[in-house]
Amino acid sequence: MIIANGTIEAKIKTGGGIDPKTDYPIAPSVSWGNPIPCQYRANKYSNKGRANGEAFTIASYEILIDEQPYDAEMLRLRDAGGKMLGEFSVIEIEPLPAVCQLRILV
Repeated sequence: MIIANGTIEAKIKTGGGIDPKTDYPIAPSVSWGNPIPCQYRANKYSNKGRANGEAFTIASYEILIDEQPYDAEMLRLRDAGGKMLGEFSVIEIEPLPAVCQLRILV
C-alpha cells in the first residue's frame, strides 16, 4: 500500500492505421485513462534548462503505484491538489514483488 501524494493517467491511443481507399495514414485518437493514485518523488528537478534563450524545467520522477497491469508509454502526473506536473515518456516499469508495487521511472 502506498501513501499517495498524486495521481497518474495513462495516455491511450485508439484507432489509426492506413485508410484502405486512399492509402493515407489515419491519425489515432488520444485520450487519458482514469487517475491512478501514486506516490512520486523527483529524481532530478532543475529550473536551469536553457535552449535558444528560453528557460525550461528539467525533471525526472520515480513513481510508485500498487501492483496492477500497466504498460503505458506516456503518462500525465498530477500532485495531490490536482496541479499537472507534466506529461512524461515512461522509461522503465519495474515490478517490486516484495511490496506488491510497480516502480515507474519517467
